[in-house]
Amino acid sequence: MADPIRALVEWLETDGDIAAASASRIFGGELPADEAASMPRAAIVVSLSGGSSLTAGTYARHDTQRVDVLAYGETPFEANALARMCRLRITGLRRKVIAGCLIHWADVAGGLSAGRDRDAVWPYAFHSFQIFHALEAVP
Repeated sequence: MADPIRALVEWLETDGDIAAASASRIFGGELPADEAASMPRAAIVVSLSGGSSLTAGTYARHDTQRVDVLAYGETPFEANALARMCRLRITGLRRKVIAGCLIHWADVAGGLSAGRDRDAVWPYAFHSFQIFHALEAVP
């Protein structure tokens, strides 16, 4: 099976500006527990977020998936800036195989939102995206 989260993490990691701004702290699913001791600082988490299927009721071996990209920063300004960088990178994604996952397109699925982590009060900003991808891994 193709893993669109792994693909998006790798896509963000290959952008030099994002890698530098986040110190290559780009994770899939959730922020690792060992990162918590050093927060708040720049980091990115890409996670599944539900969403509707554009191929429901078909036999297509492709589907859409909503994903959230959560950008942390030392300050709200830094978190927002990192989230905006991620938006430009992700929405530029068109028909590319990354980490064995064919992604046809990625579009914004909502506006930028920002706040503070409810438990630790770390600044964050996030964007939601809808991606269209193959369900089976490709070489």
